[in-house]
Amino acid sequence: MRDAVYIVGDTVISPLGMGSELNFQRLLDGHMAIAPVMDVHLCDHPIHVARIADEPWTSLVRDAARYTRLERLFILALQRLIDEQGIPLDSSTLVVLSTTKGNIGLLGNPASTFAQQRTSLTAMAAAIRHYFGFENPLIPVSNACISGSLAIAVARRMLCYGGRYQRAIVVGGDELSKFIVSGFDAFQALADEPCRPFDRDRKGLNLGEAVAAVYLTTEPVAGAMKIAGVGTFNDANHISGPSRTGEGLYLSIQRAMGEASTVTPDFISAHGTATPYNDEMEAIAFQRCGLSTTPAHSLKGYFGHTLGASGLLETVMAIHSVKNNRLIPSVGFVHQGTSQQLNLITQRTQRPLRAFLKTASGFGGCNIATMFQNV
Repeated sequence: MRDAVYIVGDTVISPLGMGSELNFQRLLDGHMAIAPVMDVHLCDHPIHVARIADEPWTSLVRDAARYTRLERLFILALQRLIDEQGIPLDSSTLVVLSTTKGNIGLLGNPASTFAQQRTSLTAMAAAIRHYFGFENPLIPVSNACISGSLAIAVARRMLCYGGRYQRAIVVGGDELSKFIVSGFDAFQALADEPCRPFDRDRKGLNLGEAVAAVYLTTEPVAGAMKIAGVGTFNDANHISGPSRTGEGLYLSIQRAMGEASTVTPDFISAHGTATPYNDEMEAIAFQRCGLSTTPAHSLKGYFGHTLGASGLLETVMAIHSVKNNRLIPSVGFVHQGTSQQLNLITQRTQRPLRAFLKTASGFGGCNIATMFQNV
């Protein structure tokens, strides 16, 4: 068993731009990607979403016609990270791919030129492997909206205990499709305005799309972020509704903080979907863990809910918060909207930062909490 695993590199592609540093700067500048859209290919009524514009990047992937739009976004993020970090693509490199729905947009799409088989996550992973020539098959992780954070935990465990791998790339992403939008619309979970996580007047979530990737090694470098503790529990409460007591998230946080030992978070990057039950459940779990006064934010008001990318995307932005000693406000929050008081960040703040807690929850009662510590 190896002692520790570190995140030593990252990249992001989102509606705010390409690159982690650019995306973080856009957050500091208060840019939000959510905008009203009327697109019958997504929904039969106007919705607020965050979409990646295709024009800046579609020409950057060779043989682009052989790959779906989502696969091309995965390829571009992977290529950027591999080039920036000089990552070997040999048998010692593990690649974990996180997504909730993958190529689900191909179903029922008369304009698609791809076989229906491409909706399989293993088929999508195989296509990406072929592009790069990875020696190892990509490992797909799909567990609702904790997928991105869970993929980091899976890679960490395989590096610590497997002995086969020296390093890992974790990449996560999802794109908007009629299938995804119609599901959340059927739940009446979509807000008809920019979302307002944890706010009294929140109306629901906005969907978004993004791809994010991180590079994990067992060798720390200056500025590396140690994965100090992980906890993941399923409360088995309901197919779509979270536990009213926050039990699964409470247990996840307790496990992550227990594993991290003396490390305490300087802030929390919460899941914060702006739906009534999720925000209430998180607030209860934080209170039960003694974290009600810890500064917290949700980034859903900037990027929307990016599903299988959200855990990775928000982890990367939190890492850059620590690197820059800057706290990002929880946009859209004005009035306390949960039964348990929270210390929501409302102003851009500069202060020394060393560690943070990332939480995520999803359909089926899944929950995860991860403690990160700067070394």
